[in-house]
Amino acid sequence: MKRRSFLKAIPAAGIATALPASSPFAASGEGPDIAADRIAVIGAGIVGASIAWYLSKRGADVLLLDKSGPAAQASGNSFAWLNASWYDKPDSYFWLRTHSINEYHRLAAEIEFPIRWGGSLEWYHSLEEQEEMAAGVRRIQRFGAPTWMVDPARVAAIEPGVDLGGDWRAGWCSRDGAIDPAAATRALVDGVRANGGQAIFPAEVTGLEQQNDGVRVVTNAGTFSVDLVVVAAGIDANNVASLAGIDKQLLGPPRSGIIVTTRPTEAQVNTVCYTPDSHFHQLPDGRLVVGEKAGAPQTDDHNELFRERPNAYPKAELAMQHAWRVIDTASAHCPSLSDAEVESVGVGWRPLPVDGLPIVGHVPDAPRVYLAAMHSGVTLAPIIGHLAAMEILDGVSVDLLTDFRIDRL
Repeated sequence: MKRRSFLKAIPAAGIATALPASSPFAASGEGPDIAADRIAVIGAGIVGASIAWYLSKRGADVLLLDKSGPAAQASGNSFAWLNASWYDKPDSYFWLRTHSINEYHRLAAEIEFPIRWGGSLEWYHSLEEQEEMAAGVRRIQRFGAPTWMVDPARVAAIEPGVDLGGDWRAGWCSRDGAIDPAAATRALVDGVRANGGQAIFPAEVTGLEQQNDGVRVVTNAGTFSVDLVVVAAGIDANNVASLAGIDKQLLGPPRSGIIVTTRPTEAQVNTVCYTPDSHFHQLPDGRLVVGEKAGAPQTDDHNELFRERPNAYPKAELAMQHAWRVIDTASAHCPSLSDAEVESVGVGWRPLPVDGLPIVGHVPDAPRVYLAAMHSGVTLAPIIGHLAAMEILDGVSVDLLTDFRIDRL
């Protein structure tokens, strides 16, 4: 399964209910009548940290908990492509990503984020995929996405160091970007503390006891009484939600991906490049981030190695073997990558909701529990933080999140 592709089926009809990116968010419904002043956010990945930051900025007394620390799992080992240049059903998912890109620009005026807005290039090595990508670009152009098909000459102007591997066209989106997700998460956590909130790590949640007037959060670092709990626990969302009596399966098996980060080097890559077999981009500080589309090798030995879902290889020599395999694959498209020096090799485990779409909102039978589980968490973090704070503190139901409630499962 591709992480991102223009090849998704896209309805021909327009979006009748979509709001322009500059419009206020409609909140036509009411949420649970809960006075939530003391709020625990479980999970200090980028989504949980974002929700905690927006809540604390609004004046809530926030307690941020994580069993390890900020960005310890998926957020710290993510390719971190910020994109709204492709389309998935329903319509609201496209707009959710679009609004989140806009919110990143606004949020970056308040918090210093290591973001690079260089756009993205995507290409494939078959006529069928090229034709389907071109059809996808035409469809999303109807919604105003700044996306075009460009020829090799235009690609060479945008990305001089990149070789398409033939006379192929590429999908070009000018508004995409990339971020250092671990640094961004830490900046949000620092913001929570600056706003008067608490962040306790490590603090593994072992119990959630719902009461009439709140929730007791039991952890190995103490027990805390709060008015409401936000579950933003990434790949642990199923386990944490079950502690609150939620028996629905939120996530399917997580998908692994190897991410190689190099030492800072001179500018080599201007955009996020998504090639037939790899992807890479360069951070503002000069480090290159490289991944492969095939994911980790599907061998018995490798599957056994990954059985406990580690975030790193157990031996440095093994990590370097895979790092150079990943870099060699990408170097076929950007030869200068072969000169890079490896700084780190991470293994990311991406949480995947059972139907691929975000799960956001209060749990109907447990209104003091608010869920935030999703893939593309790095892209969606700021808009989810903004809208979750609205729903929790203002007692409203935001229309943009209607398609992402737990009761659809």
